[in-house]
Amino acid sequence: MKKIMFICSGNTCRSPLAEGLFKKYLKENNITDIEVSSAGVGAFPGDAVSINSILVAGNRGLDISDHRARNINPEHLLTTDLFFCMSDSHKAVLSRYCDENKIVVLNVPDPYGRPIEFYEECAKQLESQFPQILERIQNTVVIREMTESDITEIADLEKECFSEPWSENSLRDELTNETARFYVLRDNENLLGYIGANNICNEVYITNVAVSGNCRGKGYGKTLVNHLIKQSETERAFFITLEVRKSNENAIKLYEKCGFKLIGERKNFYSKPQEDALIYTYYIEE
Repeated sequence: MKKIMFICSGNTCRSPLAEGLFKKYLKENNITDIEVSSAGVGAFPGDAVSINSILVAGNRGLDISDHRARNINPEHLLTTDLFFCMSDSHKAVLSRYCDENKIVVLNVPDPYGRPIEFYEECAKQLESQFPQILERIQNTVVIREMTESDITEIADLEKECFSEPWSENSLRDELTNETARFYVLRDNENLLGYIGANNICNEVYITNVAVSGNCRGKGYGKTLVNHLIKQSETERAFFITLEVRKSNENAIKLYEKCGFKLIGERKNFYSKPQEDALIYTYYIEE
């Protein structure tokens, strides 16, 4: 199940209208694996939806009168796969807190306070973009928490990437470990990569980052690391740290691009083959 969210300013005009119309579009096309919601970046929680949005939706056989405004929150930022913003200003707000690859701008003007004809035009602009929106959703990879169904594939990926791979039992133990923060990156069917870490007293220790061989060079490793950074920031962690083989130039470049700093070494930390480890740390500012 992929989760998308329409975003506008007050969550009373454009985004609730988009939510209702797109749900109708999905139903008409027998698509059941997309969860649709909406929120605002500056809403007054509990506000009723605009009467003109209700009327325009009603002309299309929809009743959105029960909708109440809400603001986007940290949980939405972590669990939503794609955000469809009405304007660049909404994207500017969201991009401070989540990966820009998750944000799409629809460029639909705000009809607030204007005659119903502007709301009708808003609906038409939204509806005209639904085929492209659906295609974008279906072609989007998703990040979610690791589940039991991922274990076998992750264990195979471990064998592909590491000389001392984690076993299925070791991975399964993390499902009940309260400190564990394990996330998978998937397309519709395949495991593309995963990242594992432990948050111990607001100090985050990365255990592994792995991307499948035929998926490397596409930015998936960076996507995983940035997701963990955002999660750690939300949890008010102090820092994120890890060890990496001294010879693993690609991984070192990845961590440096993500803002990690070299702070030390561990002699003979790795075996098979024996090698020193470099310690990289990302410090989270208040």
